[in-house]
Amino acid sequence: MPTRRLIGPEILPGTREYQWVARVVAAVERRTGLASSWNRRLYEELITGATAEENGPMTINRSVLEPVMEVYGELRPPGDWEAFAARSAVLTVVHETDHHQHRNGDQNAPDAISFGSMEFEPLIEGLAEVNRKRILDDIIDDIGLDKLVPQIHQVRALSHYAGYEAGVEHVLDGLHRISERPLEEVHAAVDSASFVQRYNAMADVVIDSRLDGLMPAEHRSQIRLVLAQPLREGLGSLSEYDLIQVVPAVLAERGHETGAKAVERLEQEVQAVEQHYRRYGDHAPRMPMNTQEVALLQRIESYYGRSTAGLEVSRLRELLDDERGARWSRAEGWHTPKQRSWAGAPVSDRNRALRRPRPPDQAAR
Repeated sequence: MPTRRLIGPEILPGTREYQWVARVVAAVERRTGLASSWNRRLYEELITGATAEENGPMTINRSVLEPVMEVYGELRPPGDWEAFAARSAVLTVVHETDHHQHRNGDQNAPDAISFGSMEFEPLIEGLAEVNRKRILDDIIDDIGLDKLVPQIHQVRALSHYAGYEAGVEHVLDGLHRISERPLEEVHAAVDSASFVQRYNAMADVVIDSRLDGLMPAEHRSQIRLVLAQPLREGLGSLSEYDLIQVVPAVLAERGHETGAKAVERLEQEVQAVEQHYRRYGDHAPRMPMNTQEVALLQRIESYYGRSTAGLEVSRLRELLDDERGARWSRAEGWHTPKQRSWAGAPVSDRNRALRRPRPPDQAAR
């Protein structure tokens, strides 16, 4: 993630707050088997709830840490509000640790998504929420907080990332169904990819299961872009919602709906690709491309050190063959395709954490 310059005072290792955060991070690393890139420097967060900085530090708002510290020092039994605050503090650290456990990747790669693009935040934050949900209760038990706050596992609250989480969950389920691969295998394939390559990892899940032996290996870069596009557009649209003003439950409902539509579009693209290669059989040509798409694929192939000789030949064939200038879709039959935009949508400022503070009790970057 891009590193910010505006952070608060350092929280020193000798403090209770620091030791508690370090304990949670260690528990996450043990549970997941993944080391984190946290450099063991902790700072106060001044704007949002918490962040995992690119160069190693973590920041956490005092309003997140202080309630859980009070729980440890409280003489009377904690109530529901204290349980909620304690659970929120744990999920904040678990969420940010997840960010530190994954690679950013090279956003300058021509097939990567950029850190500031609309489709970046919903997938990265949504998958961090999915990962957090899988281990949160175990982490609470590992650090012994369930003994101090017996009702902590009964407390539930949707975060402002509920729409992202729901959308990502629905897409992962859709990939599981389309690919017929186990859900855990699908999740691992996407989660292990760098941040900027996760949409491509989703496309690869489908390519390796549905198109193996049907599509020439040298066509992968093009088909990966074709299959990733509906997922990028679908999940990217979730960044248009106001994460502060819209109720989390409503965000979750919209996330499910958006994820379902993205998966439906993906299925249509898969069917079109399958039909193309079955139609032509062995030595099938590439699917139709416009000049902009050919140029992008040339940049991708050059970036990864592959030959681009076949791309211009493919473009020439398309221009000479009117029939192949159309594309099949289940809804429209053969039709002239609209130009794709694989460069990413315009950056939306609406929900960027550095420009719009979020309630610390719903902490997550």
